[in-house]
Amino acid sequence: MQIDYSGQTVLITGAAGGLGRAMADRYREMGANLVLSDLNPDAIPTCSRTLTTLCDVTDAGSVRAMVKAGVDRFGPLDVAVNNAGISGPFGKFMDLSAADWNSLLSINLTGLFNCLQAEVPQMREAGRILNLSSLAGVAGAPGLAAYAATKHGVLGLTRSLAHELRKQQIRVNALCPSFTDTPMLDAMGPEKSRFHTPLNAMGRFGTANEMADAALWITSRENSFMTGQAISLDGGISAL
Repeated sequence: MQIDYSGQTVLITGAAGGLGRAMADRYREMGANLVLSDLNPDAIPTCSRTLTTLCDVTDAGSVRAMVKAGVDRFGPLDVAVNNAGISGPFGKFMDLSAADWNSLLSINLTGLFNCLQAEVPQMREAGRILNLSSLAGVAGAPGLAAYAATKHGVLGLTRSLAHELRKQQIRVNALCPSFTDTPMLDAMGPEKSRFHTPLNAMGRFGTANEMADAALWITSRENSFMTGQAISLDGGISAL
C-alpha cells in the first residue's frame, strides 16, 4: 500500500528529537506540509513545506499560537501527532518529589489537553489525531510510576474523544511504544540496561523509524476504520 500525504497538513509537537524528528522526516518524505513545534525549534530540520515554531505545551496560549500559525500557513489540519512529553526520573514512587510529579502531569497530560483543545477546532472533517502514549500506559512501570500514570491518562483521553468526535469523523488513536532507542531512553544513563527484558520477543529496543512508520499508517486516509485504539509496538512484551 502506497501512503501519500501530498497536500495534507500534519502537525507534530516535540519534533526536535527522538520519535518526533523521525516522524517529521517520514511525513516529509510522503509529501506532507508540516507544522513542527518544540521548545528547541532551531534543532528541527526545515524545508519549503515546513513551518517550525517554539511551543511550550504547558502554556495554552503558546499552543493556540502554534496551531494558528500552522493553519494560517497551510490551511486546516489533516493530522495532529501529539508527541511532546518527558519520562521523568527513574526511581521509587515514594522518593518522587512533588515538583517532578507536577512536571510530568503538566507536560504529558495537561500539555495534551492544551493541544487537543487547540487542534480539534482547526481540523478538517475526517481528520486524524495520534496521541503518543507508551507501553507504560497499558501496563504498570515500576520505577516510572508517575510517567505510567500520565500515559494511562493519554489513553483515557484518546478513547473518550474517539466517540466525542465521531460526528466530525475525526479518528483518534494512540501509539504505545515500549523501550525505543532514542535520546529519552539514553537519558536514563546506567538505568537503561534495566529495560532489556526477556519478555521482549524481539530481543532488542525498538527504533524511532519503526515508530514513525507505524504513525504514518495509523494516521493515513487508508486506515479509515480504526479509532479509539491503543496500538502497542513493544516487541511482544504485552503479549504475555
